[in-house]
Amino acid sequence: MSDLPPLTPTDVLPLVRATLAAHTEVVQAWAAGTPKTWGYLAGCAVGDVRRHLGRDLADAERRLVWALLWQELQTAALDRARDQPPR
Repeated sequence: MSDLPPLTPTDVLPLVRATLAAHTEVVQAWAAGTPKTWGYLAGCAVGDVRRHLGRDLADAERRLVWALLWQELQTAALDRARDQPPR
């Protein structure tokens, strides 16, 4: 895989966002603290990127997908928290 150009966040982020959009019910379950939802979403995101590229991902590429997925989930959680009325 060393002869392939490296994946960048710009390449991967739209795919990660599409994964989250396709699994909104799991994203909501993750936000509620449901066990195993992170692993499910991580597997879906890696699988979606792999299928898009038509090849397996290198370890660093897989970690990039996980990092961007986590970033998007955290951003969504912060957005939801800002939308909540104060207690």
